[in-house]
Amino acid sequence: MTRETFEHIVRILRPRLERQETSFRQPVSVEKRVAVAIWCLATGSCYRQAKDQFGIGLATVCSAVLEVCYALETELLSKTISLGGEVGAIMDGFAAMGFPHCVGAIDGTHIPICAPGGSPEQYGNRKKFSSILLQGTVDHRGRFIDVEIGWSGKNHDAFVFKNSAICAAMDAGTFIPGNPSLQLGGVAVPPVIISDGAYPLRRWLMKPYGTHGETNAHKHFDRALCRSRNVVERCFGRLKSRWRCLATRLNCREENVVAVVTACTILHNICEEHGHNSLCHMGDPNPVLVPQEEEAGLEPDRSHLEEGKVVREALATFMFANARQ
Repeated sequence: MTRETFEHIVRILRPRLERQETSFRQPVSVEKRVAVAIWCLATGSCYRQAKDQFGIGLATVCSAVLEVCYALETELLSKTISLGGEVGAIMDGFAAMGFPHCVGAIDGTHIPICAPGGSPEQYGNRKKFSSILLQGTVDHRGRFIDVEIGWSGKNHDAFVFKNSAICAAMDAGTFIPGNPSLQLGGVAVPPVIISDGAYPLRRWLMKPYGTHGETNAHKHFDRALCRSRNVVERCFGRLKSRWRCLATRLNCREENVVAVVTACTILHNICEEHGHNSLCHMGDPNPVLVPQEEEAGLEPDRSHLEEGKVVREALATFMFANARQ
């Protein structure tokens, strides 16, 4: 992060973080509190190290990190993590990767946490550690356009998805302004989001054919989808490499976990917008792999299956025909 980006964040948060001077002592400046929070989130270091690094008390470090995270969530969440007015540019970006009429790629990643009250069964996942799930939907550049944070790591991606705000909004046709459809072979194709095989097929949610692919068009569709969907894997990799607190066990109270993770996703988008490189340009440093055709013991969601199959077939036929031209 450059000084200019840091100062930009300080300017936005100053009205919420500034403290009144008293005759007893000078308050810690907004600049220092924001710097403390960013340092702790970026390094994943314990608060005692931050205390020595910045020459302030331990309690001040704790309060600074939480105050900045909650201020970021309040001031910047709706402004930073959204589609904005860039739907056309996002569709063009995915089309350039080989997947038309797409507005996002969705996936989930586990954020390790300390088990609340020493009870790992509440948040224990199938990888045998305590975590919460971060479901992220990203655009063609790897910038979050929606996040769902806070579900226990013991839940499956498909369960979190079905209970998420973006699922309800896409079902209602309200997430994309105007919800423009594309006519392909007599099929009205809505703006789509792409996912891996762990997610349920819907009219607007495309997943690979996997082992059910029977034709060259199906295989071409799977290759294009996986190539385009890789943007979300790289996004999680950059997120965790920038904000190392997410790659190690998050050291905060249960009630503050969502605010801290949300703050990291907001800061990720700010860094992406300002063109700052991360230490990692590959995939998730700690990927949680779900087999393409496995629902991890869940009852498959078939309520939207037939509509999804029709749209997927129309897209596969169109993409294969265009690839051959």
